[in-house]
Amino acid sequence: MAKVDLARRAEIGREKRERTRTLILDAGMMLMGERPREAVTIDAVVEAAGVAKGTFYYHFQSIDELAAAVGEKLGESFDAVLTDARLALEDPVKRLSFAFAKFLEKAISDPNWARLVVQSSQSRAEYARGVRANLKADISQAIAQDRVSIRDAELAVDIVTGIWLQVTRGILDRGPRPELTQRTIEAALRALGASRSDQQNAWNQWA
Repeated sequence: MAKVDLARRAEIGREKRERTRTLILDAGMMLMGERPREAVTIDAVVEAAGVAKGTFYYHFQSIDELAAAVGEKLGESFDAVLTDARLALEDPVKRLSFAFAKFLEKAISDPNWARLVVQSSQSRAEYARGVRANLKADISQAIAQDRVSIRDAELAVDIVTGIWLQVTRGILDRGPRPELTQRTIEAALRALGASRSDQQNAWNQWA
């Protein structure tokens, strides 16, 4: 009789559970990108994931718990988009430009991600607080260096995120246009009161 490798069997079980959890999470992300969070049901999730309702409850206790996991994964995607390259830029205006462009590039290349971000922007998700904190830190530094004319960092964050979300909605509705990223960055920096040279330099630094 062949010897049973209990450790390997346990590992296979863990891998299977993780794949199933990922299926449910991906289905949740897709549905929450298509409709308001309140309109997403467990029945819709299990149908989209191709699993039984009992399987859903094995991994998540409720839609709220699934939504929290979706938010966490979305936050991880923001970190992956920016990577360490943003932190390597010492100039706060260039950091803002870099982050803005990377988010737009991600929205253009991954419409499902863009839809989820737009839908999630209506809630005070944990990922949104982290993104807002990073933007505020960069803008506050730019204000301290007199690189922008706007003096209210909170208002400046609202302006930047508002522009990005509206442009992202346009990408989803009409598709990207030539030079969209560069023009949007320049518009955002202009709205903050950055100089024309800063607008050009922020783009040329890494374009």
